[in-house]
Amino acid sequence: MKITFICHSSFCVELKNHVLIFDYYGDGKIPEVPEDSRIYFLNSHAHPDHFKKEILGLHKTYPGAEYLLSRDIRLQPEEREDWIHCVKARSEYEIGDLYVQTLRSTDQGVAWAVEAEGKRIYHAGDLNWWHWEGEDRAWNHNMAANYKREVDRLIGTFFDAAFVPLDPRLAGAYDWGMKYFLEQVNTAHVFPMHFWEDYGTCQKVLKETEMQGLLEHYHAVEYQGQEWILC
Repeated sequence: MKITFICHSSFCVELKNHVLIFDYYGDGKIPEVPEDSRIYFLNSHAHPDHFKKEILGLHKTYPGAEYLLSRDIRLQPEEREDWIHCVKARSEYEIGDLYVQTLRSTDQGVAWAVEAEGKRIYHAGDLNWWHWEGEDRAWNHNMAANYKREVDRLIGTFFDAAFVPLDPRLAGAYDWGMKYFLEQVNTAHVFPMHFWEDYGTCQKVLKETEMQGLLEHYHAVEYQGQEWILC
């Protein structure tokens, strides 16, 4: 399995016969992939740092590609094609050779749990423990409960790779979502995302006392286009 960081929350996962491209919205460069690969674009929601309609035009470059779009991404009738699949939260789908489970985001759209070629991949989208300083106490309390409820749906599932937000805008709470995820879910490799190109945040988490023992298989992101080859 080959992983490439494209930009922000966008990663490319290359398997033997399948390529999964998560939350690509036009920035960054998609790596070259074998011409005979089955390509899937998976976009978790409509926020412009996770999806822009311009990427639908990539179907001309990758004519066999299929798109899995959260149903909050609104398309005009003339934009709908048979290679576009709209999905909703807390649902299961078989699309091509993919088995897809969706979770409900704590912001907008879905999170992804995808199985292909015997590999399981988790991509959080904007499912995160969004604890904002200055926000109403009840709001933050409900956010914590909602996040934990969704992640707990994954207990007992093993993931070969997981992509989880590590957002510096949350100040002292920037790593709460990742910490809870790693405490509850067994994953072989975890990657930070949604850190707004603040690569220092990816290193900072390694020094957090409460994260010790959870990051043995953590991969800090250092630059766009960075690649990892995983067993």
